[in-house]
Amino acid sequence: MSTKIYFQLPHARKELFEEPRKRWEEVIARFPNAIQDIDEAAKCFALSRYAACVFHCVQIIEHGLLPLGAFLSVNDPLSGWTSVAGALKKIIDKKYDQRSEFEKKHSPSIEQMQGTVEALKNAWRNKISHAHGQRLLLVDSEFTPDTAEEIMTATRSFMRRLAESLPNEK
Repeated sequence: MSTKIYFQLPHARKELFEEPRKRWEEVIARFPNAIQDIDEAAKCFALSRYAACVFHCVQIIEHGLLPLGAFLSVNDPLSGWTSVAGALKKIIDKKYDQRSEFEKKHSPSIEQMQGTVEALKNAWRNKISHAHGQRLLLVDSEFTPDTAEEIMTATRSFMRRLAESLPNEK
């Protein structure tokens, strides 16, 4: 027994650890590349690794932003938070009658996505550094349990909304 270490998982977090994909079904169906980060975010939260949970939440959203950027025809080799947020802002800054037919057709979704992407980027994406060709790195690792849980819930909500509203067609 002296060579073993045991951890106790609070009963309230058992489901998160054993069924990390629960309530993520629509997101996984639309963005299957996010599965690993969905699993890790839930397990990290269950194990009280809050900064790691937030890190994986940012990664989950990136899995949604890349197809959103493709949908918007973002022409940036480093498509992600900054380029997609910029493309969305550029569209909503135009008067409605100056938007393309594509932009007019998708205006409600574009406006909702822009507000959410910008809010998420400013609230907690900027606490993370992204080095080209590498995974994201935490700049600030001070996340409380409540903050991490709220970020995980906001991530799931945003990704579900994106999965439902992002058209499959260009």
